[in-house]
Amino acid sequence: MPYDPERWHDFCTSFAGASGALLGLAFVAISFNLDAILRDKGLPGRAIETLVFFAYPLAGSLLIQVPGLSDTALGVGQAILAAGLIGLAAAIDVPRWRLERGDPLSWRVSHIVPPVVTILLAIAGAVATITASFGGLYWLAGAMAVATTTGLINSWVLLVEIKR
Repeated sequence: MPYDPERWHDFCTSFAGASGALLGLAFVAISFNLDAILRDKGLPGRAIETLVFFAYPLAGSLLIQVPGLSDTALGVGQAILAAGLIGLAAAIDVPRWRLERGDPLSWRVSHIVPPVVTILLAIAGAVATITASFGGLYWLAGAMAVATTTGLINSWVLLVEIKR
């Protein structure tokens, strides 16, 4: 089960639908609050991060559903998605960490931990899929769950907390 993409079809179909809907809603909601988001130095990056956190599970779910992919090809695809997350963290989260130096450590940690956990789970999933070992696609499911949860939290900040 952990290594057979066909057994994950229903899970991925559901996750792709939910992620696609959330991505579209977040895009529209960010567009409505764009002026307020652009006024704060840290929020444009958070808005991009939110969209990526919804796009990653969508792409991961669709990748698993590509028929006929070998374990290696599926793992390489997952590694490419993980590399995109690493690029996101390098471009957005590291500069934000520096920008928030004056903020409480708990606040800063709450911003950096979700992307790091998502990246680690995504990398573990890629390796596990390529090697057909230690949990296989369950790691990717974990990465997708953390990304979606983080996207929802970021959405709350961008849509509700920004109005306070």
